[in-house]
Amino acid sequence: MNNIKIKNYQIFLFSFLFSVNIFALDKLDSTPFVLTQNEKNWIETHPIIKVGVDKDYAPYEWLENEEYKGLAVDYMKRIEKIVGIEFQIVKNKSWNEIINMAKNGEIDMITSIVQTPERSKYLNFTEFYRKCPVIIIDRGNNGFIGGLKYLNNKKVSIEKDYFMEEILRTNYPNIKLQVVDSTKKALELANSGEVDAYVGDLGLADYLIKKNNLSNLRFSGQTEYFSDQGFAVTKNNSELLSILNKAVKSLPEDETENMFNYWLSVERGIDVKTIVFYIIGITFILLSIIYWVYRLRSEINQRKIIEDKLKQSESLYRQLTEDVNDVIWKVNTNFIVTYISPADERFRGFNASEVIGKSIFELFTDESIILLNEKLKERFELLQKGNKLPPLKIELQHKCKDGTIIWGEILSKQEFDENGNIIGYHGITREITERKKLQEKIEQLAYCDTLTKLPNRRSLEDKINFIMSKSERSQKYCALVFIDLDNFKPLNDTYGHNVGDILLIEVANRLKSSIRKLDAVARIGGDEFVIVLDEFDEDIKTSKENIFKVVEKIRIYIAQPYKFSIINEDKENIDIEHHCTASIGICMFKGEQESSINIFKCADSAMYESKESGRNTIKFF
Repeated sequence: MNNIKIKNYQIFLFSFLFSVNIFALDKLDSTPFVLTQNEKNWIETHPIIKVGVDKDYAPYEWLENEEYKGLAVDYMKRIEKIVGIEFQIVKNKSWNEIINMAKNGEIDMITSIVQTPERSKYLNFTEFYRKCPVIIIDRGNNGFIGGLKYLNNKKVSIEKDYFMEEILRTNYPNIKLQVVDSTKKALELANSGEVDAYVGDLGLADYLIKKNNLSNLRFSGQTEYFSDQGFAVTKNNSELLSILNKAVKSLPEDETENMFNYWLSVERGIDVKTIVFYIIGITFILLSIIYWVYRLRSEINQRKIIEDKLKQSESLYRQLTEDVNDVIWKVNTNFIVTYISPADERFRGFNASEVIGKSIFELFTDESIILLNEKLKERFELLQKGNKLPPLKIELQHKCKDGTIIWGEILSKQEFDENGNIIGYHGITREITERKKLQEKIEQLAYCDTLTKLPNRRSLEDKINFIMSKSERSQKYCALVFIDLDNFKPLNDTYGHNVGDILLIEVANRLKSSIRKLDAVARIGGDEFVIVLDEFDEDIKTSKENIFKVVEKIRIYIAQPYKFSIINEDKENIDIEHHCTASIGICMFKGEQESSINIFKCADSAMYESKESGRNTIKFF
């Protein structure tokens, strides 16, 4: 199961990319470690440096079995060898105590800390050695958040005395902060729904989510901030600051990355590189839309100015519009096209003579015509009530001359005569086919299991909530069926994971062909599948009998032999016949008497009872 369920909701044309290295500061080449005589003298008179370390900041630094460990601690030990002085950790102090000791000059240095205006009053900072995005994490109940401005008037958990507390209080005063003593506690508040979101370091959150199995949480947006962490020294240690900066620059890049990757690797948490890929992709799309809106508004304003100046010069107007990539058009009050720019020929393949005089509804697919009519009906009702209508903005599918379908985004405004009566409409259409494809791809990644193409757990939760609501009205029984394959691991161990994947795909196909149209099947991880069976009967006994008949057919179908043909490492064809049964647990439910979480737990419990009863059986909770 993914630790953070990434769903891009899906949003997102910008003209530039940027990339982030979340492991370490990009360096061209290492610099030789050479000290001045004053710096050498300073080291001789200061052989021991008192260091403050956060004992609860895994995987960067933490205390475990009386030993400090983590990314920052390893980095400090490497610097210690280069400089030739002893870093002595001040032990058993909380982060708040460490900060206060730094303010009072009771320690010389802090290992991993982000520079803020407040901290700069009593600390000097080295160049940062690690750069990590600050992200937003939530339960995913209210759609994709995207950025901090959407958290105004929301409850957000944050760690006490961590750098994001100071940033949020200063720059986002309308966010309601819930300040707690640890990152674990802050994530638990988000996981339980006591707060709307958590904001913090990606690497830190990833580690704790996996370690504490906070499976409700998911990535929900990137902020404009980064956790740029480095060493910090107290104000009376300027020589130490210079020495540390030289030591940091002297470390080879590959050595630094290997050190960081050890603690931030995929095996220790979520696939950070994958998260970065999505962060870059989402950010690109978001910024693209911002740029697109800005450009679109600028063009509309510019065109209005041009139209006002060139009302008497239709030929010059055409010369201007011929060079615009977007399609400019005008229709009368009966929605008959009276003008369309030459860009439509590049857009859909029709020249102007084939479009002018035709109804605008001939441009779109049947589904888009229905959508447009609904939108026009809403606007007409608003107009009847005396409301001023804003420009119409809508995405519709357009029919092309070659029979293909493309997406266009339409921005339209009314035209008025001197008495304020509507005499027609004008607007522009921009092709967004590639953007729609990207949105659909992101949607698929968020809701589908990549191997079997079945819905994932997140998609299943939406389905079960819908069925529960439906059952609440009808008072008919439904069921959640938990399926675990009995003989899956030996196949993997004998033939490898590729063959195991083939089996999972075949099981998924059998399950899809076994259920009714109103039912739903999903893969929730490993060799575990879940089926939601829609309404049966109001009588519990009748429903149980019918549910058993349906599930028994599924059990028998799953147990039929699986035959595969593979090529082994010696390029030999091998035919495999595998027998795989399933242990099945069922939890019946009616309406919304129980939460979906409890229904999952009950079905899971019944499945384990089935396994303990000899497997290849069906058990009701």
